[in-house]
Parts: sequence; structure tokens; C-alpha cells
Amino acid sequence: MAVCTNLSIMIASWILSIYLHFLLLHKNVTCKSIERQILDSAPEMEMFDVFHIMKGAEVMIMTELDLLLSMDQYRSLYNSPNTPREKRKARRDLQTQWTNCKVYYEITESLDSIEIRNIIKEAIDEWEKFSCLDFEESTTETRRIQFQDGGGCYSQVGMQKEPQPIALAPGCRTKGIIVHEIGHAIGWYHEHMRPDRDKFIKINYDVIAPRFHPNFESYNSSVINTYNIPYDYTSIMHYGSDVLPGSIVTLDTSFQDKIGQRQGMTFKDIKTANIMYNCHQVMGCPNKNCNYSGFVFYKPHNREPRCSCWCDSGNVDDPLILCSSLNKEPPSLKLRDIKLPTTKPCYDVREKCEDLKLQDNNICMKKMDLMMAFCAKTCNFCGRGEDKCMDYEKGCPILAASKACKDPAFESLLETMCPASCGKCEKSSPCEIMHDMMGSTEKNDGSGLLATLMTTYLVACHLVVCLTKSL
Repeated sequence: MAVCTNLSIMIASWILSIYLHFLLLHKNVTCKSIERQILDSAPEMEMFDVFHIMKGAEVMIMTELDLLLSMDQYRSLYNSPNTPREKRKARRDLQTQWTNCKVYYEITESLDSIEIRNIIKEAIDEWEKFSCLDFEESTTETRRIQFQDGGGCYSQVGMQKEPQPIALAPGCRTKGIIVHEIGHAIGWYHEHMRPDRDKFIKINYDVIAPRFHPNFESYNSSVINTYNIPYDYTSIMHYGSDVLPGSIVTLDTSFQDKIGQRQGMTFKDIKTANIMYNCHQVMGCPNKNCNYSGFVFYKPHNREPRCSCWCDSGNVDDPLILCSSLNKEPPSLKLRDIKLPTTKPCYDVREKCEDLKLQDNNICMKKMDLMMAFCAKTCNFCGRGEDKCMDYEKGCPILAASKACKDPAFESLLETMCPASCGKCEKSSPCEIMHDMMGSTEKNDGSGLLATLMTTYLVACHLVVCLTKSL
């Protein structure tokens, strides 16, 4: 008996040690917000360039870290210059909804392992559990989602006319991230970009590098719909504030540490999906008014019959509670005005910036436009260059030459990303900017090599500028 007991203890200890080791290995992933996982998953910073040239020379726009839009899609969202740029959760355009609630998908060979397939299935199961969307695997349907390996984590918005990617780099292969990316594919945008967001959060542009400003500009309200569902701090589609500290400030302070959760869909997410796809009518439930902001759920749930009224439990792990079991509305938000700090903290947005510099000591100069935004602390760029008028994308001259600066749909974006190329700078000297930024790194290099390189570059720079002016 004692032998069995000792053996049981040994086995239990062995299992516990494995579990603790697993937790330590995955701590950095499970504790991260949605946007932190997305940002850290991309091996190259260039993934977050706004403009990307795809196969066939098509130009696509990457915005908000994980939304991949065609130029036409972007134009349709922004091409109302006289309307405030506001954004809601889901598109009004019914053509982007999946026909008959059927979503076709394919798990490509690049992700076809049992482990990854099971995680994708878990995310799909969550959508099928809480909505009337039916996911069916297919490699032949033209309109289908393709789960694939990628240089980052991103999705397109709504049903497309051809196979559309949900790219999952290794750091994004978790249930919560995949639920989030599927949310985009079924037609959702980010919660923190709603037109009424300023009643619930403040965006502190003073602490956000100019390169990231477009990620916080909202869309035209005429093309996006909230279905009259209140703002949801805990939505699976809401970003947190740990990538850009202080960028999103909740006006109900009790939610500051809750935004950016990646556990799963909340009550309001579920309600939005059901109303958006008209699930109760499609599935034959009668119309009825539910108390306490509830909705009619077409399927049986927690041993309760179909077509019952379900309300917000306040628990993301078990988000639905029978409305009939409640006797009052959920507590209201405690909103208050908050004074935002104006001092920008000095930090690296990307992890492993120091490793990048160790691999290439000149990377701060070679990729200055990127390193200013992603590795400001490591490159000693904090507080430098932001008073300079400069481009933040290498493709700016090409875009300006194509007259994109004059396109109403892209004017605001390019004024932020490409002011020099778009002629918005009164005084724009690349040499002066480089001198300012390179000088900031000089004291970090004791070899004198950087000073020599800087002098050489500045001589060449001034020579090119002078020659250009003389032509």
C-alpha cells in the first residue's frame, strides 16, 4: 500500500512539474493582450508598414496591426470627405456578410498539424456555439477563408470574392487570437474604433508615435453598424494599452486592466453576431422583447430550451445567463473625465530591440523610419525627430507620384505617413533629420565608427541635395 502511495505521489509530482514548466514556457503568451501577441508575432517590423505590394503587384493596406484592406476597400470606407471619420463594429454593407450564414474555410498545408488544427477548431467551435454561422471545410469554394502561416497575424474584413487569408504566425496560434481574426473575416472591426468611443475611452495621441496615429483614426459611420449594442470594454475585438502604454485610457477606470482580453467572446459579441446574421429569424424563433438588454438565442443552451431570452452574466468564461433569472439591469458604467498626461514615456514597442542592434549596430540608421517607432529607447531616439516633417514609409515617393496624396480617401492617411512626399512640409531636409537622429546614437558607440559613418553620410547627403537643386 505504501509503495502505491509513494508511486502516486511521484507521478503526481512529475505531472505537476511538467504543468509548471508548461506555464513558465507560455507565461509570456498567455499574459499578453490581443495586440501585444499580434505585434510580437511578426518576425519583421516591415509587416506593419501601411502599404504592401502583394502578388500581381496589387497594393494592399495594413491598418490597426491586423487588418489587410485592398485600396478599393479602404477607399469605400474613407471616401466621404465631408463626413467625420467615424467607425463602428461591423460593416453595414450586406454584401460582405457570408451568404446563408455559411462560412467556408481551408486550413492550408503550412498550418496542417494536429495541434494547430485543433486550436483553429476550438476557435471555430466558439463561433458555432454562440451564433448561427456554420463553418464548413472546403478547398474548392471560391469564397473561403484560408488559415495559413504568415509573417504576422492578420485578416480581411467580411466575405471576399476570392480566397481570403487569416495569417497566423507562430505567436498568434492561440484560440483567442483566432476568434478575433475570424471576427474580422465575418465582418467586424475593432471595438475601440466605434464612433461613440470618445464617451468611453480617450486616445492619447501625445504618447503615440506619428507612425501609429492612423491606427486610431475611425471610419465613416455611414458604412459601419453597431446594431445599437452598447460599447463593450471587454470585447474580443477591443485592443488593450500595453503595446503603446497610455494610448487607450478607459473613462471607467475599473476596465483599464480588462481591455484587450483574449479569452473568448463576450455577451455583447455574441449578441452582435446573432443580430448581424438575424439568427433567431433564420432559425425559426418568434420575435419577442427580452428584458435587461437580452436577446433571443435560437439554440438550446445550458439545458434551457431554444428561443429563450439570454442576458449578460458579466463573466467572459460563461457569458450568458437566463434573463428570467435576473431582477434588474446590469450595473451602469462609472464614467468620468480623465486628464491625459502629455509627457511621452521612452520605451521600445517591439520586444528584442536590443537583440536587433546587437546583430546589426547600424540598424538604427538603416531603418530609421521603423526604429523611431518600434525601438526608440534602444536607438536613443526618444524625444528626437518628432518635430521634423518627414515620411514614415519607404513607398511614399511612389504613392505621391501616383497622385494618391490628392485622393480624398487617402489624403488624411498620407498627410500623416507621407507629409514630405505629399508636399506638406514647409522645410524638409533629409540631411537635417538624419543629422538629428544619428547624432542621438553617437554617445552609445565608443568606437568612433558611428561618427565616421555619420560624417560620410552627411557629406554625401548634402552633395546629393546640392546636385538635385542644380539640375
